[in-house]
Amino acid sequence: MQSLFTLPFFLRHSPLRVRMAIFLSCCIAIFIVISFVLFDASDTRIVTICAIPVAVASCMFRIRVAFLCALIILLITAGLLTMQLHTFLWPARIIEGFLFGALVLGVELICFSFLASSVNLSEAAKRQSLRAEQQLSLAYEQQQQLEELRDQFLMNVSHELRTPLTEVKGYINLLLEYGNKIDEETQSSFLQSASYGCDELELIIGNVLDMSRIGKDLKPLRMQELLLAVTLHEICEHVYLQDHTLHLDIPADLTVMADRQQLRQVLRNLISNACKYSPAHTSVVVSAGAWEDDMVRLCVQDAGAGIVAADVPQLFQKFSRLKRDIASSVRGTGLGLYISKQFVEGMGGRIWVVSEGVPGKGSCFCFTLRQGAATRVDGV
Repeated sequence: MQSLFTLPFFLRHSPLRVRMAIFLSCCIAIFIVISFVLFDASDTRIVTICAIPVAVASCMFRIRVAFLCALIILLITAGLLTMQLHTFLWPARIIEGFLFGALVLGVELICFSFLASSVNLSEAAKRQSLRAEQQLSLAYEQQQQLEELRDQFLMNVSHELRTPLTEVKGYINLLLEYGNKIDEETQSSFLQSASYGCDELELIIGNVLDMSRIGKDLKPLRMQELLLAVTLHEICEHVYLQDHTLHLDIPADLTVMADRQQLRQVLRNLISNACKYSPAHTSVVVSAGAWEDDMVRLCVQDAGAGIVAADVPQLFQKFSRLKRDIASSVRGTGLGLYISKQFVEGMGGRIWVVSEGVPGKGSCFCFTLRQGAATRVDGV
C-alpha cells in the first residue's frame, strides 16, 4: 500500500516526456468528463474535479510548475464554463463555486507539495542510511583485511627473526661447547656465519622500524655526495650472500646525491632479495651508470624465477608478497621493497623492475638518484 502511495512521487525522477504525457492524458480525461458528463454549469463539482490533474502535477513536477499547471487548468475550466453559459457574466452561485474550487486547488497544491517534500526527505534519509550501512560494511571488511595482514605480518616477522636468531645461537653454542676442540679456521667460519645472522636480524628489525616511522617521525634526509663504489663495498661487508657470487660494475668516480643510511638500506634490501629469491651458486650483478636528466641508474640483477607482468603492480605495496612465494620455503615480511620505494622517492628518484617472468632470466630491480656534482664536472 505504501509503495502505491509513494509511486507518483517517484515519477518526478522519470523523463520529462513521460511526465508530460501522463499529465496531459489526465487533463484530457477530466475535460472530457466536464464537457460531456457534467452538463450543468452550476454544478460546483466542475472545478472541484480538476483537483485530480492538479494532484498529478503536484506529484510529478516542482511546486512552480505545479502552480502553473493549476492556473492553466483553471483558465481552461473557466473557458468551458463560459462556453456553456454563453456569457461572461456568470451567476453569483457559479462564481462562488469557482472561487471555492480554486481555493481547494490551492490548498491541495500546498498539501501535496508538503507531502512530496516529506517523501523526498524520507527517501534521502533512506539513501543516506543505505550509504552509511555500505560504508560501515566496507570499513568492517577493510578492518578484517587489516587484521589478516597483521596476523600474516606477525607470522612472517616471527619466522624471519627466528631463522637468523637460530643460526646465531647455534654457532655460538657450538663455540661454547666445542671451542677448545675446533681449529681456528673453523671457529672463524662459525663467527662469520653468526655475524651474517646478526646482519640479517639488523636488516629485518630496521625494515620493521622504518615501516612504522614512514609518514610519521621519519628523520629528515641528510643528502650528501657519495661515491657509489665505496658505499657498495661497505654494504658488501654486511650482506649475507647465501652461496651467491656478487659482481660489481660501478665506475670508481661515479657519485650520487643521497642519504647514506637510506641508500645503504635500499641496496641491502635489493641485494638480500636477489640472493633470497635466486638459486644457490648463481651471480648477483650490481651495476650503475649515468642516466637521463643528470640522474644515475643503479640496477640489481639476479638469476631467479623472474616476475610475471600481472604481479609487478603489487611488488612495492606494504606487506605484499607474491602467491608463489607465500607457498614456498622462502619467507619474508613484505616490507623490503615498500620501504625501498619510499626511500628512493624521498631522495628524488624512482624505482621499478624489469622482468620477463622466465625462470633463469631473473629480475632486474632499478632505481635512480640525482647525479653528484663531481661526476657532472668530470663528465664535462
